[in-house]
Amino acid sequence: RLMPTMLPADRREQPRKDAQWKEGSTKMYREIYQETGSGDFGIQIAGGPLFRCHTHILEKSGGFIGKVRQFGKVLPREVDSYELPSIKDYFKEKGYFHLLADLQAIQFSQPVERSALQNPLQKMQSNQNDDSNRPGYSTAHFIGGTTCAMKRSDPFFLAERYKVECDCERMAELLRFVYQGQMSFFDQVPESDREREVLTHKMLHMCFDAERYSVDRLYEKLLNWFGHKCYHVVGEKCFANAFYNLQHFEISVTEEFSRQMLIKTVTGHMLATREQFRAVTRDPRWSSLPVEFVEDTLSFDGMPISSETEVLSLIERWNASADKKKDHIIRLLCCFRPSEETKQIFNSWLVNMGWLLPDGRLPDVPELQGLRKVINGTHSKGKKPRQNLVHRDMAQDEGDDELDGGNDVVFVHYKGTNPIASGCSFTLGAQQRLVQADPIRNPGLQRMRVLLSNPRSHLWNPDHEIFVGLSYGEGKYFGYLCSATAFSGIFSVRALASAAPAPNAPAHLTGSGNKVEFDLALEVQVQRANMVVICKLSVIFANLKVTEEHFQISYETLAYGHGLSYQVVGTGLEDDEVDVQLAWVGGGGPTDEVDPTIHGLDFD
Repeated sequence: RLMPTMLPADRREQPRKDAQWKEGSTKMYREIYQETGSGDFGIQIAGGPLFRCHTHILEKSGGFIGKVRQFGKVLPREVDSYELPSIKDYFKEKGYFHLLADLQAIQFSQPVERSALQNPLQKMQSNQNDDSNRPGYSTAHFIGGTTCAMKRSDPFFLAERYKVECDCERMAELLRFVYQGQMSFFDQVPESDREREVLTHKMLHMCFDAERYSVDRLYEKLLNWFGHKCYHVVGEKCFANAFYNLQHFEISVTEEFSRQMLIKTVTGHMLATREQFRAVTRDPRWSSLPVEFVEDTLSFDGMPISSETEVLSLIERWNASADKKKDHIIRLLCCFRPSEETKQIFNSWLVNMGWLLPDGRLPDVPELQGLRKVINGTHSKGKKPRQNLVHRDMAQDEGDDELDGGNDVVFVHYKGTNPIASGCSFTLGAQQRLVQADPIRNPGLQRMRVLLSNPRSHLWNPDHEIFVGLSYGEGKYFGYLCSATAFSGIFSVRALASAAPAPNAPAHLTGSGNKVEFDLALEVQVQRANMVVICKLSVIFANLKVTEEHFQISYETLAYGHGLSYQVVGTGLEDDEVDVQLAWVGGGGPTDEVDPTIHGLDFD
């Protein structure tokens, strides 16, 4: 309570002066729409109305007035009101109904010919140039020019006038924030999917305009909204769209400090909660992010993950198209922080990739030498492994898995009927199987990467056959049987179903002597009128569809019965073992298809 009296007199008066100025600018905001307003700085929207702003107010907003002068086109300072559209009619035509409340008494500032009391027929017949009493009226004409011409004074003559290429509604909201410190979009509560999309679109463009015109307080407030409120206001789908558009917007930012604020929001605040993190990483566009951005994300200390093994799954998703460079993947692996529990999983992951020999030595390949610091732990020295999920987030995570049809990483390893392990990397023996922990129960697209290897032998044993597919009840399954051929490094996959007496004709894949890797893509369609669900299971190798098979299940089985669960079973193994690594590289998020190619926002 004593602090205000201890401040110097000039500092005690400054907040009071700022408050008085702010109160005055708030009241003057509505004058910018009036043709008889006191504004001296004209902002002319291309093809739209004129905003009569006040220079002394715009100068206190930071760099806004300078950016208008920079990006705007200089226009004559004299304004012929007859050449501009009526601002009230323009707002109605464009559907800016929330701005009509700011046009109080707008008709009183219009010329008499535009008066609402004027007869419509007289409006059409009247000649606007015949009014010799209007401000700025001149007797100059085409033949005589301005020689000996008489001209009335124009009290609404502007000091400056600029034409800007900006949406009228967004410019009005920018000016509202400059004058009043608020924006109407923050108060909107969308109720339908269409309204959520529209609001997201407007907020993204406002963020771009705020940065472009240097309205820094609004830019900061918008980034805060995207980081903390966007997900709860517009939902998962629109939040993911906002995230990837903001990430792409980074290349268009004009100021370095604005770019740093944007990066901090996108890699930090927008990924701070588990539900937001899952919405982003499960989106197909995750694989199209630049390696620098993914590295910043995976290096974030507050990344909401339950274990460091999720970092490996995120790298797999990023490399879903198997088109990333080795040095880029190694660069991301440096974000992995191994512990005693996860070190063995990490080494198995490297062995399956062929980047680590079974005896723990690195192959003599120059591209892989950067892994040495990751393996011996020197790169992550001093950094603790992350386990940032609280009990509430873990419970929410489990609930989301039940709704969207599957957990990101968890498969259960059974020996007979007894579960012995869970995770995403296993050593599979005889009489053992791997089963997805939570079944798929909703329509959508899923894509899982499967890596089968036997590093304990130089060549794959022809007697070893691995079934990789789906089970949907006791003794009911559909999938592919993978085995080696007589040619070294060539593997075959044959469709196998519980309803078929024998496997189909084989399709062939290229692997190495003891390893093969491919993707299984599952498409679950919406149930038909007869309550039958059509499913497609495809084998994808090197981004090419090798084979595709259809099968059917009942809707009751999908929704209320066993559901669809991925399953891996080995046959002919006897005393041998096969290493299996599974990772989701697509699906598990929103069921809508999203083009993974990121395009720039059309801000015009």
